[in-house]
Amino acid sequence: MYRIIVTFSCCLGPLACGFALAYIFAIHPGIILGVDIGVWETYVFLMGCIGGGFFSGLLVNLGRKMTLLLTMTPFALSWLMVIFATDVWMLMAFHATAGACTGLTLVLAQVYVAEVATPGVRGAISCAPLLALQIGSLLCYSLGNVLAWRHLAAVGMGVTLPFFFAVVLCMPESPRFLVHVRPNDALATLQWLRGFEGDVMDEYRDIADSSETDRWSIDLDDLSRPTFWRPLIVSCGLMFFYSMTGLASFGLYGMELFADVSYHPVNVACYINTTIVVVGIVIASILVDQIGRKLVLLLSITIMAASAFTIGLFMFLKDYNKVESYFEYQWAAEVFCVVLFTFAHGVGMSPIAWITMGEVFGPRHKWIGVTFSSMVFWSSMIAVDLVFQYLRYTVLTGGIFWFHCVMCVAGYIFVLLCFRELKEQRIDDITKSFTKKHDSLMDTFIARV
Repeated sequence: MYRIIVTFSCCLGPLACGFALAYIFAIHPGIILGVDIGVWETYVFLMGCIGGGFFSGLLVNLGRKMTLLLTMTPFALSWLMVIFATDVWMLMAFHATAGACTGLTLVLAQVYVAEVATPGVRGAISCAPLLALQIGSLLCYSLGNVLAWRHLAAVGMGVTLPFFFAVVLCMPESPRFLVHVRPNDALATLQWLRGFEGDVMDEYRDIADSSETDRWSIDLDDLSRPTFWRPLIVSCGLMFFYSMTGLASFGLYGMELFADVSYHPVNVACYINTTIVVVGIVIASILVDQIGRKLVLLLSITIMAASAFTIGLFMFLKDYNKVESYFEYQWAAEVFCVVLFTFAHGVGMSPIAWITMGEVFGPRHKWIGVTFSSMVFWSSMIAVDLVFQYLRYTVLTGGIFWFHCVMCVAGYIFVLLCFRELKEQRIDDITKSFTKKHDSLMDTFIARV
């Protein structure tokens, strides 16, 4: 019960970030002000996220709770730049600030919920920040059709306020951080999280043992150890394939497709797309602790690859023959492929990439590991948008989705060979497992299956 309260409190931060993200992608107040800043409103936000991701690793070692509080303060105040906007620079300042705060908040929330959860339900609880992010987006899309953009910005500012009260009243500092600075408080907090009737001494001793090394001290020898570079490759690889497998491209094409076959505003298309992702994440929260992360990933990537290849074939035949539709009801088949891909991504790659980042790094390498993983994620988001825009104007449209199909195949091979099953393992045991070595590539393959 206590873990649920703490997780809910922490996830109010990602919910506010999701509201801001949807506002930036779907609402364009710059056009209303008479200035069309085009794709720069998106790129400024994403570059802000990269900056936030860069500092997230440093700040995570200063305390999860306090850093979240300090992050949300400028986030809430940045909405004033939109509410009282008279020029485009005020909007760009909001985009940059919201991006930096989003990059920080998502990493801090993911690390926090992984640290307070027990191994048996850590996968399900670690889905909560990403789920809250998507629910925040849904809230913005829902209100975007009935509120003016300034009023919607005021709601965005209001969404951040409950987070302050929830953090102060309900959210303790992470025991894994407290053990470095106030060991007695760490034990008391761990006991409160697990319930006063439970025995937490074994877990506390494991946390205390892992904290004996200086969490700031790192040298070149540390960077060459398997306990650092192996989880780093796994986490960064998943973040890379999260973007490169094409969720953003399918989302953009799905909105265009929906606009062609209906009379509803674009916000409705965004709402439907996000709802599909939410359903996928909810199902993922049930599966990851039951059948395991790896099997869910492999199944979802297989469906994603098939969907990307199929819609790429549809687009190629349509463009090659220079017709609006190569066969009757092709639009329905394309909609089905977009929905199937989005759902599969929501079940597998979307939540598991973030779950892995929160649980795979040991205390000594956590700050630098989450920094690299977060920066890889946001950088690849920019890269995939540039690839989408380039390919659609230089090659046949089907080439975009075949590119993503190739990325899905590469992601499948990566997961098969490099990803370890982390179900029901304690964070300290996960770190130790990366020191295991195998004699050959075949032994490594067998050990990963």
